Amino acid sequence: MKRLLLICLSILSVFLFVACNGDDNEKQIIELSYADWGDQEFNQKMIDAFEKKYPHIKVTLRTDIAGSGEAFTANLINVAQAGLLPDVFATDNVPTVVRAGLTLDVSEYWDKDEDAKLVYPNIAMTAVYNNKRYAVPSFQFFKGIAINLDIFERAGLKTVEGKYRIDENGYPAKDWTYMEFVEIAKAIKNRDLDNPSEFVIGVEPWYGTMDFQQIWPTLDDAEVQYDTWDGTKFNYTSESWINAMTEKVKMHKLNDGTIDDIQPDEIFDEDGNVIPGREYLNTWKLQTGYTAMGIHGTWNLTGLINVPKENNDTKMGFWPYPSGPAGSFPPVILDYQCVSSQTSFPEEAYLLAKWMTYGKEGWETRMDIYDEAYQASLEKGELPTLIDRFPVADYEEIWERILAYVDDVEGLPEIISNLENSKPDLDKWLPGYKDFWAWVNDPENPYSWEKLLEEGPNSVSKFAAEWNKKANEIVSAEIASLGADD
Repeated sequence: MKRLLLICLSILSVFLFVACNGDDNEKQIIELSYADWGDQEFNQKMIDAFEKKYPHIKVTLRTDIAGSGEAFTANLINVAQAGLLPDVFATDNVPTVVRAGLTLDVSEYWDKDEDAKLVYPNIAMTAVYNNKRYAVPSFQFFKGIAINLDIFERAGLKTVEGKYRIDENGYPAKDWTYMEFVEIAKAIKNRDLDNPSEFVIGVEPWYGTMDFQQIWPTLDDAEVQYDTWDGTKFNYTSESWINAMTEKVKMHKLNDGTIDDIQPDEIFDEDGNVIPGREYLNTWKLQTGYTAMGIHGTWNLTGLINVPKENNDTKMGFWPYPSGPAGSFPPVILDYQCVSSQTSFPEEAYLLAKWMTYGKEGWETRMDIYDEAYQASLEKGELPTLIDRFPVADYEEIWERILAYVDDVEGLPEIISNLENSKPDLDKWLPGYKDFWAWVNDPENPYSWEKLLEEGPNSVSKFAAEWNKKANEIVSAEIASLGADD
């Protein structure tokens, strides 16, 4: 009887050991939360697939953080103060959330990750401060030129030796140069406000201004990065930057429709009512068919390509950004996500961040979800939403899947085929860059953009010296301090 009792106790202890420790397939259930300002239905499908892949991790999609971009980031800081920061989150500005203490250094996970080794080197080097990685790049968006193909067909432009080349379809050559782009904008415009059937704006600027000084120097020299940044400093006093800014100021001084320069009093009367016959001017003129070209990012792709087709059967393309003497170097815009400094599960949170951003398995899932939505749209007789963001890594199989869906957007495949030469922007990751632009746009600043525009192209060299000094002063100080005390 005593021997039988000992056997029973031994068996019970085995069961208790298994129950408490589990086998290799049993793990503690870990709970994480995730937030960004994107398509929440799509996010939930991505999370569902992640939980299926990692059944020991449960993820709550946080939709309580309002706003997008800068507003979203500000609200993140607010919830962090209450200890409610999501384990993984997007941000419009990495230095802002680093300064607020919201982010975890994820270098140990990134450095040993095989997928991270496939991230394009010029993207992988971003969001690293004092040898600490506080964010992972999530997506890249291409900057290019939206083209109204119908306007070009109607215009009947022909190649003008020494000015611009036009292909057999009447469109700008896809390997065009930035000076050809300027000359085409001047040639195709027609600022006849009272004749909508003939009215054409040459080019819609990039968020209100031409972007020449940020991009053209990168096209003049293969070694120059976005906005002349060389890894340690800006070089606004270079001949290339001064030439680009001079052309920018000259174009902004025009008042002939080369750029979208329509003033409110040309649309509205003294009572604020639209002047009869000018209703078409009170629209997004690129989308409604009155602008030949527009500098845009692919996050607007569906609105730029599908909406004009649905509304007016307008044919649109998305041309590569023009090249320069050194070649073609596509400018790309980056987004980022961070792992919370408040997370209790940093390794699992990193897995989630990778899945939702640069990881190959996440991208395979993303494309599966897109495939399903694409087919559903076709079955309904609708134009499918276009892919508007792209991998930051060299995943050959993923790119092949993507190309199958963007092949009919004329110009876009040419951008994708040249991504190995891309040069990423600085806006969301370079410390102090946001502060510098706040200085440039400060109306009280004697060296503001508006003051430069007022003084004209002959003042560019003077302003270049001041901008160069201020940019390097602000950015160098921020780089030195960011992450240094962690």
